[in-house]
Amino acid sequence: MKRIGVVIPAITDNLQSELLDGIFKCAAAADCDVIVFTTATNGLDFHIQSEIMEGEEQIYSLLERVRLDGVLFASQYFIKETVRSMISERIRAAGIPCVDLGGTALGYETVSIPQDEAIRTVTDHVIARHHCRKLLFLAGYQENADSQQRLSGFLRAVKAHSCEYEIEYGDFWKGSAIRLGNAILQHERPMPDAIICASDMMAVHLCDTLQKGGLAVPEDIIVTGYDGHLSALSHFPSITTVSGGMRELGRRGAEKLLAQIGISPVPHTDDGLHILYGGSCGCVERMKGYEEAALLVQEFIRDEAEANEMFEMRINSDFITRASSVESLTELVALIDQTAHNLKNFRSMHWCLYPDWDGEPEHPDLIRKSAYPKQMLCILSKSAWQDGVQYGLFPTADCVPMLAQPHPPTLLYLLSLHASAQVFGYCGFAYENAADFTISILLFNLMSAAANGLRMLRHKRYAEYLQRKIEEASLYDKMTDMLSKKGLLQYLEKQEQAGTQNGMMIVTIAKLYANTQESGGGHLSDRVIQSELLLANAIRLLSGRRLQTARLDKQTFAIVFPLAERTAPAQFAEEMMMQLEVMIRKMQEGTAAAFLPEPYYVCGEVTAPAAQCLSALWDALNVHQPKENRFTGVGQFRRLRREIHRAPELNWTLGELSRRLNISKSYVQKLYKEHFGISFKDDLIDARIEMAKRLLQETDLRISEVAASCGYQNATHFMRQFRDKTGVSPSAFRQHDANTD
Repeated sequence: MKRIGVVIPAITDNLQSELLDGIFKCAAAADCDVIVFTTATNGLDFHIQSEIMEGEEQIYSLLERVRLDGVLFASQYFIKETVRSMISERIRAAGIPCVDLGGTALGYETVSIPQDEAIRTVTDHVIARHHCRKLLFLAGYQENADSQQRLSGFLRAVKAHSCEYEIEYGDFWKGSAIRLGNAILQHERPMPDAIICASDMMAVHLCDTLQKGGLAVPEDIIVTGYDGHLSALSHFPSITTVSGGMRELGRRGAEKLLAQIGISPVPHTDDGLHILYGGSCGCVERMKGYEEAALLVQEFIRDEAEANEMFEMRINSDFITRASSVESLTELVALIDQTAHNLKNFRSMHWCLYPDWDGEPEHPDLIRKSAYPKQMLCILSKSAWQDGVQYGLFPTADCVPMLAQPHPPTLLYLLSLHASAQVFGYCGFAYENAADFTISILLFNLMSAAANGLRMLRHKRYAEYLQRKIEEASLYDKMTDMLSKKGLLQYLEKQEQAGTQNGMMIVTIAKLYANTQESGGGHLSDRVIQSELLLANAIRLLSGRRLQTARLDKQTFAIVFPLAERTAPAQFAEEMMMQLEVMIRKMQEGTAAAFLPEPYYVCGEVTAPAAQCLSALWDALNVHQPKENRFTGVGQFRRLRREIHRAPELNWTLGELSRRLNISKSYVQKLYKEHFGISFKDDLIDARIEMAKRLLQETDLRISEVAASCGYQNATHFMRQFRDKTGVSPSAFRQHDANTD
């Protein structure tokens, strides 16, 4: 079966539906499908290209992937030139025949319909039937081909009847109609008997403007339109207009395209363009009862619309809430299946995703920029009032799985399934008649909520991915890349399940002994860490394929080894310790460690449960390991120095530091120099001189008062130390600072 594609933006009024109706009736008579590529919005030139628009317009890239025999391009409805050009490029890239329904600007073949005769008939009607002699034609753009055709028909009629006439060029829209109406009301131009408008939109707004200004239509002035737009038919009074033009344009476009792809169109019986007579020319009586009935009908329609909107809002609210909290794609599909029957008049629907719709788990917001793949995943194919089914993967060229099976001619609308710019696939909706499809709030929100549900599922996958990464990271020690305690227990459990017998030894640092080849430098705490890493490196170098190592805390390690026949754990562990000590001594050369570790171990056979076995060995290690004899109060030492610098005026002595740290004065001096790179005495003098500088700069205290404030009992001693540290006397320092300011 042949396929015709139709490219059109958001279908929001009856004229677009009539265009598609003309296309589908012609194509269906020739046993062809019609696939409509459309969107939910139609951006204007001054609109910023938002992410939502980008996501919607991705549907047009499907033109290069779906198998089509020809394309009808409704270019007149695309307001943004950039979008028109993008679609044109894609059609050319697909290499398929195209007929442009909107003109010749893009270089494709086009079609047109004769419009002058219909306008001539309307003009003849108001002249002959309603005795109008002075007429005005409100045209469209001056260079527009449609406007020129309609103007030609008007001129034929007025000249045939020798009527007075004027021509006013407008814009097919409301602005020019409102300006003309106001000009007549303000007597800036003479009032004609009738105004023939080149579009219904101008006719409707002209009527409204005139009636608000006190003129009666049609009693004071007759107004007619052109298009057969719903706004004209539902207006009060109803607008006399020309209908059927868009249906005729669609039919002629389809006939021309069918001829290009080698199919003979079936002769049609449609009426083509025809006149719809309404109240604006006086052909419908404007009795009081008629007016009241029309107002009641309008009120009824409004109430029905409000009731439907409330119903759709309740459905949407429930669906949006549930879709955002689904835990799996299966759950989301079931939710769509349960809710979709609320859409009106569809014959079938098809939800198609990228096979990799969930993307890369570590990049949930990564936006696909490439075209649709060669295969899509149909997660739901559903006929009206029936449970849906999942088709799985299918060729994208088929558009939806249904079209690959025997079927009657089908009218299928395709819309992008996206959350902002993030596209997940597309949805196909099949209808019996073009008039049955419209971009309703329910349809828009159903697709938006489903796409948001897919986005939430991607983020849930990302959260699960992060959790797995955290779990994996927790199995290893970051500094040594050995197993962590948690990783070790997991490893032992797997060994137990495999029935493997292992021994395990726990090695720690019993004490540190001085490295005679290292002259020192750096802080004591840094050099202790280096010694711990030295032990870790030695263990890592000795561990071969048959050994598994783990770091249990900063200086305690586990080594798991297979138990060979006739080899006790203690025998293997002792051999390992000898190798470890040799390795540590070999690594002394060039090491920055001021201390080298002296390892100590306990060992045993691994028994189940692993956690209990490890705990028992750890307890044995803590009970029997020799106590280390190095200083451990580094944090307290640093806090004490900060106190000295905050209050250097206090009576700080080595004795005070010794008492507070519970170590000897000589050890305080040694550690102070190792930790801070300066002696305690010089550090205290520096702190007092810095305090003196601040007092000299910021106060008017005398030199003797500054000395006392900084902890000096003797001002002369203070001045001598100040000059030694700064190179100037306290008075000169203060004077220089004052001159600088």
